[in-house]
Amino acid sequence: MPYRRDQFFDLVADVESYPEFLPFWRFAHIYRREGDVYYTDQQVGIGLWMSQRFHSRTTLDRPTDIEVTSNDGLFENFRISWHFESPLEDSCRVEFEMSCDARSPMMSHIIDLMLHEMAQTMVEAFEVRARKLYGSGPG
Repeated sequence: MPYRRDQFFDLVADVESYPEFLPFWRFAHIYRREGDVYYTDQQVGIGLWMSQRFHSRTTLDRPTDIEVTSNDGLFENFRISWHFESPLEDSCRVEFEMSCDARSPMMSHIIDLMLHEMAQTMVEAFEVRARKLYGSGPG
């Protein structure tokens, strides 16, 4: 990415802005902070037929790693990991992993079918958001 590592880290860490640019996020509010950890009440939805509110825990290791986890509500397991490397001063390499298992076997099957598309859509939305906030080149 043609952005500094700290810029992209800050973009990803700003969970309360997710509903502004992530298609699946309808609501996100940080309700508690403890140092480099914060707890969020979120709502995700796919189309008109599925919407789920859940709590998550986010651990920040600035400027290299962000780990989001949840076992609340719909999810047996929910994990999003971001890793940021800075091969050059004005660019960063972003590694993104997402996994989730629903409590319901039917929902788990639906999520399995959609997970790759959801992850791709999220990464693209973060790229668009970075361009909007930081411009198209090194910042």
